[in-house]
Amino acid sequence: MSGCKPPTGGGGGACPDPSDPGVHYVSQDPDECALIDFVCAEGQTLMNAPGCGCGCIDEEPPPACPDPSDPGVHYVSQDPDECALIDFVCAEGQRLMTQPGCGCGCIDEEPPPACPDPGAPGVRYVSHDQNECALIDFACSPPERLFGGECGCGCVGPAPETCPDAADPDVRYISHDPEYCHLVDFICAPGEALFSDECGCGCVGPDLPVGHARQGK
Repeated sequence: MSGCKPPTGGGGGACPDPSDPGVHYVSQDPDECALIDFVCAEGQTLMNAPGCGCGCIDEEPPPACPDPSDPGVHYVSQDPDECALIDFVCAEGQRLMTQPGCGCGCIDEEPPPACPDPGAPGVRYVSHDQNECALIDFACSPPERLFGGECGCGCVGPAPETCPDAADPDVRYISHDPEYCHLVDFICAPGEALFSDECGCGCVGPDLPVGHARQGK
């Protein structure tokens, strides 16, 4: 049968690909297949696409069992028969192992995402109290994004660039406290640029770009 092209199935569907390592043709000639007796090996199923020939197809392997060396996997037993006789309860923060044939035990659930670090640049908490957050209306200034949940609520933005140098005569700080800066109203003199970020807030002279320290002073 060498050199024969795999036929198209009589049912209109494509025949199993003979180049697929999981497909094992005994013959691609339906007439010849009618004269052949064969049995598929364990873990294989009989090819049943009409008009394609005959052979066996490997079954999909079952999902892998949880890795017992994973610190988040806790087997009670890896013997399914023994597991049928065991009663156990998973601890809080764990879920029951459900893969058939793997045994039994518990798997640690994924930990919740870490709370934004209040000391990190770009992180601004409005409140650390989840209940209080439900009563507060606030908005974040672009490019900040709002966060809320068990951690509390607030805004997260990109880390600021180098803060304006307070020793520079062209830099005038109103406050170095970002929380205070959100409560105070101020204006800058003509020719100055206003800044308000994790560095604090204030005004810088026309020769110093906001977010940059002057070098050489």
